[in-house]
Amino acid sequence: MYDILLVDDEPAHLTGLSGMLRRLRPEYGIVTARNGREALEICSARCFQIIITDIRMPLMDGLHFLEQLTPQPAPRRVIYLSGYSRFEYAQKAMSLGSSEYMLKPLDPQKFIAVLEKTEKSLEEEYATRQEYERLAIRLDVAEPAYRQHLLNHWLEGKLRTPADREEVLTMLGFSGSGTLLVVYINGERAAEEVMECLRPFGFHTGFTSRQDSGLLVVASSVQPDSGMLQMLVRLGLPVGISAPSEHLYDDVTRAYTEARYAAACCFYAQPGEPQVYLAADGGLDAGRMLTSDPRIPGRLKELIEGWDGLSGFGPAAEEAVCRMLGEGAPPLPEELVREVKHLLSRVIYDLESIREDVQEVLLQRTSCLGNGIRCCPELIASAARLLEDIAHSVAEAKRERKEGVMSRCLDYIDQHYREDLSQEAVAAMFHFSSSYFCQFFKSRLQLTFNQYVTRLRLNEAKEMLGSSNEKVYRIAEQLGYHDVKYFNRVFKKETGLTPEEYRALTRRLTEV
Repeated sequence: MYDILLVDDEPAHLTGLSGMLRRLRPEYGIVTARNGREALEICSARCFQIIITDIRMPLMDGLHFLEQLTPQPAPRRVIYLSGYSRFEYAQKAMSLGSSEYMLKPLDPQKFIAVLEKTEKSLEEEYATRQEYERLAIRLDVAEPAYRQHLLNHWLEGKLRTPADREEVLTMLGFSGSGTLLVVYINGERAAEEVMECLRPFGFHTGFTSRQDSGLLVVASSVQPDSGMLQMLVRLGLPVGISAPSEHLYDDVTRAYTEARYAAACCFYAQPGEPQVYLAADGGLDAGRMLTSDPRIPGRLKELIEGWDGLSGFGPAAEEAVCRMLGEGAPPLPEELVREVKHLLSRVIYDLESIREDVQEVLLQRTSCLGNGIRCCPELIASAARLLEDIAHSVAEAKRERKEGVMSRCLDYIDQHYREDLSQEAVAAMFHFSSSYFCQFFKSRLQLTFNQYVTRLRLNEAKEMLGSSNEKVYRIAEQLGYHDVKYFNRVFKKETGLTPEEYRALTRRLTEV
């Protein structure tokens, strides 16, 4: 079983290719990314044996992605996809370690052939490494590490020789029928402590999975009874138990998948609920793919744009997740996390008011949303926090836009206050209603529109009265006043003097 990362900025192609791979290889782990930057972040936390990536993508293309990709201990193969049959692309891809280079649209039969060729290449390298590691570990007398190594190869179906088979059977201490348990230890309980609790019930062989960090795998010929189940409940850790298998050694990969899927039910558990799950009881629908209600992004967008700055987004996030899950058995946790991330990304893309640099940061946070989340309430809470941060960004963008509009509005008034300027005309010019513009103007300047224009006109009137012999009625006309008597009243109300009195006082002060 391999993990595959698909990287493509075309949603339709990404969905189609991931769907085809899930049909061809249902046991593989399939993860998707929309660009090289998101893929690079995913690869920093998880190893993939096969990476299938487009070349031309926004933010970071496929070639740059592979250049930035750090080496990993496990073998890795890269298949490049491109809609352009340019030799320099293929040449660059091969120089970066690409296994294959395929042109889009993909021919399904050719793609299957390339996939099989890639798998064969990986198998050969794993076989070579296995033999080398066996010798190296034996020479170092590192028996515990060797034991872990060999049991993981058994779990993954990668044992190659009869000698390996005999060693694993010796480690297990049984052959024939058996059961597999997986326990989420996650650092809360040491594997040794859990094994001590299990040994009285006949479970002697345990090892940590290298496929899924934090999982303790335990195999035994003993079938779980009520006493053992009660002990597991008291442990307080999520446990998944496979259905009994008549030939566990040969059936271990299926049993592991069953037990792992059963344990994943803990993601949807209610607080205080026992977290011991039997695969035979059912639970999750491992093959279910979620599709969001197309109304959800629009609803979230409305809530974000109408946010009052106080309300939280917990109820909205919970409602969105409940609508995604709908009726029936829930999907695997990673499928729900994937769909929540897809929903939030769509909301961010649809909000055109957010600046591009802020949008990029929010999308980056979205791509990391599922990291460390252990249950559905944590996912909902994380989504709610991100939605609130998105709302903050939208509110800030609106504020900045309004400030920009106000700055342009004041510039216009400063240049045209001598004309017959009305609040209604200026509001219409800047696409405001007159009533909203009146409130908006006063909230920003603590003055009404008319008070602001009057102040500009009277300040210039004072300058003209003090520096020229221009007639008062001429000054009034130049400042947009058609009635000199009205101008005189406004001037005296503001200064306590008539225009002539103000001129005379200014000149006396200047002479002194």
